[in-house]
Amino acid sequence: MEIMLIAQHLKKEISLYKEFITVLQTETEKIIGRDYKGLYETVGLKEHLIIRIESAGRSRLQLMCEAASSLGVQGEPTLSSIIERAAGKVKEELRECQSTILSLLESIREINKLNSMVVRESLDNINKTLGFLGNFMPSTVYNPAGAFEGNCSFKGSRLSEGA
Repeated sequence: MEIMLIAQHLKKEISLYKEFITVLQTETEKIIGRDYKGLYETVGLKEHLIIRIESAGRSRLQLMCEAASSLGVQGEPTLSSIIERAAGKVKEELRECQSTILSLLESIREINKLNSMVVRESLDNINKTLGFLGNFMPSTVYNPAGAFEGNCSFKGSRLSEGA
């Protein structure tokens, strides 16, 4: 009975992971489109989903511990060890869920890698632009202590010499 609950729970987790992938793809679109307001909203959705996924993981662990004890699994239970002891239709259903989750996690890793690459490239472009603009900046007139330095001569800068 506990094994059937695990299968049902894994199906709920699969839907959460699919929703997470959709949000990550939206995040990619917002980053590329420079829609910063939309990006903030998307990041909020992503954070909410991460909390839900973490909660689902804790629930799955509790279900797996209960199932492992009824199946006689020694040590810390894993989904693979539970699948080994399961039988029939439930065993195939659990294998399918496990395979689906692993493939969804790989998709999440790839999308995250893409998003971080896009952000990194954007930051590189910003740094290049700032460096280019820095070439047009005048040399400093005052040093950090506030004393005058440099080769600039300002006419009328000394009021005591007359106007």
